[in-house]
Amino acid sequence: MRSRSFRRSVLAVSVVLSAAACTTSTAGQPQAVPTVTAAAPAGDRIDVGTMHVTLPQGAKYTAHSQDGLLDGCLTEGTVVCEARLLDLREATSDPNAPINLPSAKRPFGWYTGTDVPTCITAASPPGEASVATGSNLVESGFKPVGTKNAEYGAWQVSCEDTTQNNKVRMWWLPTSKILVVEYGSFEGWDAKMDTLLSGATFS
Repeated sequence: MRSRSFRRSVLAVSVVLSAAACTTSTAGQPQAVPTVTAAAPAGDRIDVGTMHVTLPQGAKYTAHSQDGLLDGCLTEGTVVCEARLLDLREATSDPNAPINLPSAKRPFGWYTGTDVPTCITAASPPGEASVATGSNLVESGFKPVGTKNAEYGAWQVSCEDTTQNNKVRMWWLPTSKILVVEYGSFEGWDAKMDTLLSGATFS
């Protein structure tokens, strides 16, 4: 009997000590110890030219597609091209290549083609997007991409189909010849792109 009573006493003391370890007190008031939230798991690590970035969990990158429409596209969920990450070294090395260099100094500075740009959004992927009819610069300057400074621009884009009107953001690294374009910009995607690019490394 004495042995059982002793074990109960030890168990009771252990419970009290465990509870005390989980709280601290200030002026006699118990306070919960803050919990640590684990960081979201990282996705695939990809290379775009000399740039290396880690994608959000579940996102995919298409370096080259069969028809070329999805080249450089970042895909997530049902969105087939929420952003493009492109290595333009080969294209810019050919003086006869049909390319407009990215620039925040021209209306469609985010678009490198020589044809008419289109309004890529979550609801209008490449090949289905309507023609872009206007592109007004609303923000420009420089933003970091890893340890480098990129030329940055943001445009409010108007479209032939006005339901596709959207905002486009661009980062251009002229020395590395790397272009990043975010289509259909909104707060959630902006935060993800900023995080992705802030963690970029270069070789």
